[in-house]
Amino acid sequence: MSKGKKIKRGLFKRSFAKIQYGFDDLSYRLHHEKKVELFRGLHGHVLEIGPGTGVNFPFLKQKPIVWQGIEPNPAMHPFLYRSAALNEIRPVLVEGASEEIDLDANSMDYVISTEVLCSVSNLSKSLSEIKRVLKPKGRFVFLEHVVDKKDIWRRSIQSLLPYTPWRYFSDGCDPSRDIGTAIKNAKFSEVNFSEYMVKGKGVIVDITRPHICGWAQK
Repeated sequence: MSKGKKIKRGLFKRSFAKIQYGFDDLSYRLHHEKKVELFRGLHGHVLEIGPGTGVNFPFLKQKPIVWQGIEPNPAMHPFLYRSAALNEIRPVLVEGASEEIDLDANSMDYVISTEVLCSVSNLSKSLSEIKRVLKPKGRFVFLEHVVDKKDIWRRSIQSLLPYTPWRYFSDGCDPSRDIGTAIKNAKFSEVNFSEYMVKGKGVIVDITRPHICGWAQK
């Protein structure tokens, strides 16, 4: 990659980190009820894929967990550490990406993913790695925006966006992914999730309104 491309890519990543941080309060309000239930009972060794600015830390504080995370965008790290300090969590960041997790197999009690799988470079490989690092009977808990299977107009817009500047300013987000089906096909022993439409206003909320929330057990 040329020096110019690296600088440009770095600018996009820094811009996205600031945008993401600006949306943290809205994200908290939109997903509060679902996340409280999703993270209920979390314990032990927990790996979070793409923790971003630490938006989930308010839901994880005071839980009996050892938290590790994989966040490939270094521009997110200052925000993440700030949120960790506010919520009294000791963060340990693992090098790499979700497609190749530098952790032993069967080492995690839980893996967390919230609105991240839209942007991983290889969804099936990421899910395979998530399953690999989970302990037997360990759980992958997730909340993700997904392709709209009912509204053809929203689905058409979602399919077009990855070919527009959206992809650069959203750190690679592809809102047209059928993440639920991908998780079902990832050979977990059990998968349980619900589909729902997020309430709220705004163009970004409207594009990413269809969501799934649930868990998959190794």
